[in-house]
Amino acid sequence: MHGATFLTFPRRFQKNHMNLSSQKVIILLLFLLFGQSLFAQEKPLKFSFTNSADQIIDRIKENNKIDADSTYKLLSEWSDFPIIGETGRDYIYNYVDSTLGNIPLHVYIPASYKNAQKNACILLLHGAVGQSHFSDIDSLSNFDDDLFYKFLKNGNYIIIRPIADRTKGFDWGANKYDNGGAYSPNLTFKYLTHILVSLKKSINIDDSKVFVFGHSDGADGAIGLGVYSPNIFAAIIAYNSMLNNLFAKDFFIRNIQNRPLYIVHSDLDDLRPIQQTRVIIDSLVKFEHNILYKEYIGYQHFDKHLSKDLPYACDFIKNISRNPFQHYIYWETDRDAYNAIDWLKISTTNISAPSAAWYTPLNFTYYDKRAKQWTNFPYYYRLNKSAAVKATYNNNTFIIQTSCVDEIELFISPVMVNMEEPVSVVINSKQVFKGKLKADKRFIIDRFMKDFDRDAIWVNSIKLKISQ
Repeated sequence: MHGATFLTFPRRFQKNHMNLSSQKVIILLLFLLFGQSLFAQEKPLKFSFTNSADQIIDRIKENNKIDADSTYKLLSEWSDFPIIGETGRDYIYNYVDSTLGNIPLHVYIPASYKNAQKNACILLLHGAVGQSHFSDIDSLSNFDDDLFYKFLKNGNYIIIRPIADRTKGFDWGANKYDNGGAYSPNLTFKYLTHILVSLKKSINIDDSKVFVFGHSDGADGAIGLGVYSPNIFAAIIAYNSMLNNLFAKDFFIRNIQNRPLYIVHSDLDDLRPIQQTRVIIDSLVKFEHNILYKEYIGYQHFDKHLSKDLPYACDFIKNISRNPFQHYIYWETDRDAYNAIDWLKISTTNISAPSAAWYTPLNFTYYDKRAKQWTNFPYYYRLNKSAAVKATYNNNTFIIQTSCVDEIELFISPVMVNMEEPVSVVINSKQVFKGKLKADKRFIIDRFMKDFDRDAIWVNSIKLKISQ
């Protein structure tokens, strides 16, 4: 997938908050500043960023005088970002995807932004995704994220606000119903990741301070990123989520444990019953202590508990930075669409094999909100059989347990291991690898081009077959 980087000013005016004289002043200023006609509102001014990252990295790749160690240093210290002339305002960014075409979204650049400094970033996902379309880019009053956006703007965050379009297959609330045909994963979460990577090439985003926020369907999208594609995020903040992706058969909720989770619910929510949320959270916290869960009593689905809690959510993220080198990883997948987390990739699965003795699927009974009673139906309906891995590393030794896995790949960073000493890998109680690894310049660059991640630079990898 390829992203094109260009920004345009939004076309909307806040007419409801202006009197006639104020509008005249603004029109006059537009003439003076931009020399545009009144029709500039119909054709917004384009503001382009020059993205030279790919060309510069290609030159590093082809320059034989730059070795692997120097490449690592150059990329980790990357700071070649264009100057943004006007900050403290919202832009329209267009990401061009090879499948979906043009994906428009809003990007707020805070007044404090400086291209030479890393900036914290928030991906803000709106709710009611079934009612939104790409063509709504200039009428964000249709969405429910204004409360969050107005509050978060005060925190000097870069704020990225995509717009869902179910007709295009860009939907973080639900997967396309397969109607009895072959099941396909929801690729929206890959698109969101590609959009963020594209923006990282033009805006100085702090790789360790990227957060995803959402309420309702937006919260489901935030949780979905934690389940499918959490690598880029430091933490997940979800308000009134159903902790599911509708019609998905590959929603393995246990994956959420790889990132800190801040989750809030209200007991009068008549759309997402709190009884269901409680059961799921109670199960998750038994094996993961990185979850902060709060309930607000006496509040409905979209209520004042949101504005009450937002300051605390921001306090929560101030103290969090992403750790892509965590010592323990758990990952579960059924195919290659979402098969990697940080330094671990499940390259090939063997779903037809019996599951390992240590593995138990995680599912729950379904709470019927209309009948107000529990049923015998599973909450994650028709969940596919999965492959799973539990992995740890310490002192150059990786210890791994697998279930229904044929091949894995371990990504190596000098932050994790001492490159001067041998690395040992033990899989299912058998040592399967021991040897020294060298940083590989081409590998470094190829991985960097995929992630554009200055804080998690992988210098080599180990590919291993799993003996049955």
